[in-house]
Amino acid sequence: MTQENATHIDAKGLLCPMPLMLLKKAIQDSAAGAVVTIDVTDEHAELDFETWCERFGYELLKSGDCGSFQRFKVIT
Repeated sequence: MTQENATHIDAKGLLCPMPLMLLKKAIQDSAAGAVVTIDVTDEHAELDFETWCERFGYELLKSGDCGSFQRFKVIT
């Protein structure tokens, strides 16, 4: 994967609905097959991301718990 096919969002410290809104914007601006990673501290983000990705057909991967935040990957 090339750098232009990857986007990273730092949404740490933001509460719902901002992480999801940032994710949606990044996905809209990405080509099919791109990977968008997002770092969040909002404990409800995982459920929001799961629901949204399932509804719109994107693949959500949890990269893991990074201590004070969680990292997710969405494949467009």
